[in-house]
Amino acid sequence: MNSDLAFTDAASSFTLVCPGYRGAASHEGAGRSEGKLTFTIGAQVVAEIDHSDLLESWQAAKGLKPRESAKMVQIAADHLSEILDSGLAAGDLTEAVTDAAVVFLLAMKRSGIKDPKRIPACTVMWNGHKGEERVFFGT
Repeated sequence: MNSDLAFTDAASSFTLVCPGYRGAASHEGAGRSEGKLTFTIGAQVVAEIDHSDLLESWQAAKGLKPRESAKMVQIAADHLSEILDSGLAAGDLTEAVTDAAVVFLLAMKRSGIKDPKRIPACTVMWNGHKGEERVFFGT
């Protein structure tokens, strides 16, 4: 067994965990009609997408063909893996969150979610060796 291969497999994998879309009533600012989407990148970073950014990203993803979506996920996941492997420096935080959002949102669309406000509690696991994500709902 090639020990380098085992290290590469572990290093190219990550997990994104989301408690689901939260409407305004579940957080401060309950007078507003907008919500947010929060997710964790591994055990290191908690990221948040506000309602307007979420809708803008969701709309942009609507026009992607399946092949374009798969390629975009692969590029973002590879880049996020590199950032996480090198140690998440403060300068890389924005890039890491952006890449994670791409992987997460496209995984949701590819899993049949039709409305970003309907994103349930879930976990997205990326396997870099296989170049694919697995989505688990209700976790």
